[in-house]
Amino acid sequence: MSGARKSLGIGLGLPVLAILVVMPLLADTDVYLLGIPLLWAWMFAWFPLTSLCLWVAWRIDEPRYRDDERSDEEAAR
Repeated sequence: MSGARKSLGIGLGLPVLAILVVMPLLADTDVYLLGIPLLWAWMFAWFPLTSLCLWVAWRIDEPRYRDDERSDEEAAR
């Protein structure tokens, strides 16, 4: 799997699947986590986890952008 595809899957695919696939499965549970319904805890947990996924995706794809910047600088000379 190329770096661009991997970063797209991690940065966008993983959060979307976590919300759109898992959330309906948790909707009918009566489980509480630290006094918060599991569905709410899951949703609030994915706010920072989505940022983490985007950071990981950027770290995977960053070398490609660095190479593009270097070639742009060399072309300008």
